[in-house]
Amino acid sequence: MSGPARRKRWGWAAAVLAGGLLLGLAGCRNDSGQLPKASGEAIATQAEQVKDFTLLRAYPDQKNDGLSLALEFSRPLVGTQDFDTLVRFEEKVGTDDSSWTLSDDGLTLRYPFVEAGKEFSLVVSPDLLAADGSRLGKELKQKVFSGELKPVAGFASQGSVLPAKDSRGLPVVSVNVPEVDVEFLRVREKDLPTFFSQYQRGGRRGSWELSSDYERSPINALAEPVYVNRFILGGKQNERVLTYLPTQDIKELQEPGLYFALLKRTGDYEGEFDTAFFSVSDIGLHTRAYKDKLFVHTAGLKDGAPLKNVELRVLDGKGEVVLKGSTDGNGNALLNYTLDATHVLVASSGRDTSFLPFNQPALDLSEFAVAGRDNAWFDVYAWSGRDLYRPGETVRLSALLRDNDGKPVKSQPVFLRLKQPDGKTFRETRLQPGEQGYIAFEQVIPAEAPTGRWQVEFRTDPASKEAIQGMTLRIEEFLPERMKLDLDSPQKTLKPGEDLRLQADGAYLYGAPADGNRFR
Repeated sequence: MSGPARRKRWGWAAAVLAGGLLLGLAGCRNDSGQLPKASGEAIATQAEQVKDFTLLRAYPDQKNDGLSLALEFSRPLVGTQDFDTLVRFEEKVGTDDSSWTLSDDGLTLRYPFVEAGKEFSLVVSPDLLAADGSRLGKELKQKVFSGELKPVAGFASQGSVLPAKDSRGLPVVSVNVPEVDVEFLRVREKDLPTFFSQYQRGGRRGSWELSSDYERSPINALAEPVYVNRFILGGKQNERVLTYLPTQDIKELQEPGLYFALLKRTGDYEGEFDTAFFSVSDIGLHTRAYKDKLFVHTAGLKDGAPLKNVELRVLDGKGEVVLKGSTDGNGNALLNYTLDATHVLVASSGRDTSFLPFNQPALDLSEFAVAGRDNAWFDVYAWSGRDLYRPGETVRLSALLRDNDGKPVKSQPVFLRLKQPDGKTFRETRLQPGEQGYIAFEQVIPAEAPTGRWQVEFRTDPASKEAIQGMTLRIEEFLPERMKLDLDSPQKTLKPGEDLRLQADGAYLYGAPADGNRFR
């Protein structure tokens, strides 16, 4: 059959089929125009109630502190039981710090720091006691799977200075994440102060936080996109992997400046990014702020050598340059500048540029045990010929008044407080420093004075509760070391001009040999 004939035959068939459909639809026509009544019966389901005291389920429970195994019981447990004895594993599970802990409602036991992707044999003793006095009655044995770790990926640091030479790249930590998408933006120099004031740290940020102009500038108003790519992280299942993104090999990231990176797991649509900012530079910055001065030291990150002729600029909150300077041959510069938290210090040399915002500390001290007296603009350096005195002797103290750099300060009165071991003030006096800020103090200790640790405190304000500096003295009843000395000589008589040969045998009165002493 030819082509036109075939098309003609199919055309008649389609017409017949369409007519049949129209007749069918006409037969289903509802002339009343009313919808049918609602129908359908809801299927009721009811969970079976567990009446006996038993283990309901065992499941992996992953929190911020790691992976745990959780056991949920049908009744609250007595919290004073030795759960490590009553609930155990047939294998070695967890670490030395792993131990069962009971939830606040008493229904769930958790065993932390378990290895992921493993199956363990759980044994529950029949003596496990519920709060209502009931016991399990029989031993329970069950296989428990710890499960896989949740996929997570993020930058290893929130703000970094990547060395321009011999850099491994931008570090990323991941678990069970094969690939990530990363976008890099370069912060405009005039917007650096605004960026540091609004994005002080990296971390997790939502898309709304990055794009909204509510109470902050959206990131695209401060920086411009320069590079985006997908990176393979790799690593074994449930293994924590540290991967370095090769930023040093990316042409678009070689221009000096501050970069803002946004990381997202491939296939993750939660709308959150892990963020970090970094700069690629060989300039290390160290500053010390004084009342109206700023000391700056620059050194190479590769070898720590001082960097000379480094251009220094201070940008204000609007991105305008308010101060310029440069380092000397030792990498140092002293600027006539009063610290302002809205400003940013920019150090440039060739293709290297480093930044130091003044609104955040260079070192986070929250993880360190920082204690002691509050910082003051000066110090009192006190000393004594000895720190052990007997009642009735005269204590002689010396002190120097210095600033933070150890330089003499303008002469001003210092108040000394001498305190007994019980905390009571024995004497308080006003001392006037002499030449070069030297202070001298003498005090006779009464024969009936209490023994123990006496405290010497220095203040510039006698009403202040906190002492600027202090030292400890011991007042004790003691005797100086005494020794017995036996002299002997093989020479019974001496001739004129003959040397006397003596043999000395010394011992302390408490019995120890008196070795190491000079004999004249």
